[in-house]
Amino acid sequence: MNGRSIVNVFALTVGLFVFSMQSAAPAAEITFLCAGALETTVEELLPEFQKASGHNVKATFAAIGVIARRLRNGDVADLAIISPQQWEDLRKEGKVDATVQVIIAKVGVGVFVKKGAAKPDISSVEAFKRALLNAKSIALADPAGGGPVGIYATSLFERLGVSAAVTPKLKLVGGGLAPVEPVARGDAEIGLTTISEILPVPGIELVGPLPSEIQTFIVFTAAIPANAKEPTAAKALINFLTSPGATSVLKSKGLEKG
Repeated sequence: MNGRSIVNVFALTVGLFVFSMQSAAPAAEITFLCAGALETTVEELLPEFQKASGHNVKATFAAIGVIARRLRNGDVADLAIISPQQWEDLRKEGKVDATVQVIIAKVGVGVFVKKGAAKPDISSVEAFKRALLNAKSIALADPAGGGPVGIYATSLFERLGVSAAVTPKLKLVGGGLAPVEPVARGDAEIGLTTISEILPVPGIELVGPLPSEIQTFIVFTAAIPANAKEPTAAKALINFLTSPGATSVLKSKGLEKG
């Protein structure tokens, strides 16, 4: 175990000790609608939360656009991860608790290729444009699925003046899934998605983040739905996800503190 891992484990252990001392509520089952970009992080952290709190967490992972639609349609959940704008819209509709809005993390967009493949130059906006134009195929989450990267990327292509050339080469991945598989299989030459969805996949490699001038950050906000059955337990999970130990794990997965 390297020094960084030891620090992460120590911070998480201390955070769990403090958290467990504060958690005296009866055990509950928390229904958690979580952003797909947080999946590997949350799956690593949940066993520790469940052990420390006694609560059980039933997590479902999806694009935040899908989650927002589910809340709007009245799906029952105790905790949801959405964007700040989605939270504001749902607050106005009376779909979430107006007193709870906690930023969990944020993450930038990155470019990736199949493991071992040549990495294009994306060090500047012009270099990124050339990479898009030179690529034979590009994997991207289908914007219609509600994924923020797919929505942002299609508008970015328009802004850069490459949409007409790039659109026919897109390999869109639906179902709110990250577009990693087409690149890992070799069906797409490059792909774009959140950095946290790139780093855990063994068959692909991160080329780098988008140039700073065109980078965007997806911000993940915790919300308590108005129909939550276990709001107190959900708040305990929010406290855990924003604890110093959990923040260290988030950082190791390519996520930043919001």
